[in-house]
Amino acid sequence: MRYDNIIWDFDGTLFDTYPAMCRDLQKVMESLGVRTELEDLLARFTVSRDTVLEWCGEQAGLPAGELDRVYRAWVAERGQPEAHPFPNVREFLERFQAAGGKNFVFTHRSGSVHDYLAGEGLTKYFTDVVSAGTTYAKKPDPAGNNHLIATHGLDRSRTLAVGDRELDVLAAKNAGIAACLVDPAMRPTAADWRVRDLTGLDALVGLDL
Repeated sequence: MRYDNIIWDFDGTLFDTYPAMCRDLQKVMESLGVRTELEDLLARFTVSRDTVLEWCGEQAGLPAGELDRVYRAWVAERGQPEAHPFPNVREFLERFQAAGGKNFVFTHRSGSVHDYLAGEGLTKYFTDVVSAGTTYAKKPDPAGNNHLIATHGLDRSRTLAVGDRELDVLAAKNAGIAACLVDPAMRPTAADWRVRDLTGLDALVGLDL
């Protein structure tokens, strides 16, 4: 295989969480007396969580940090929204692991990432999962990637980061590893590789060789 290790992003890459998160955020904004369109929220969520929170804060006349507090309280009271893996995630993880590859996660999501993985029976496919925002700085800082590489003795030349946002790409480049952007729109990117969906990964990592 071309790559022995994959460091995955979670939201928007492995799990289709953005629509549900946007619906929750839309309800939070409604509770503050502000109407928003899901398309506007989703467009900003796909850049970064901070981007959508800053925009929503401007609409509501609140600092982004305060809006984040309100949003987190909303989710804490009602629970994490339902979300499931994208098509082909389970099949690819299984094939890659069976071929000797190792899967990791570096995400901005906190402990709920483990709940989502366990709920879909995917935990067994991952060697390690680390979260930014607490122990590690947020992407594009490469701290989480560097931790996984150092802890597990990964060969940087044989390690690929896969994500759906440019900040995932930059976090990979800053760690000295290759990056693949998953983007149906195939927008310009600094990534080494670009695929429309996960079906393009077999050829990329060399599973079809």
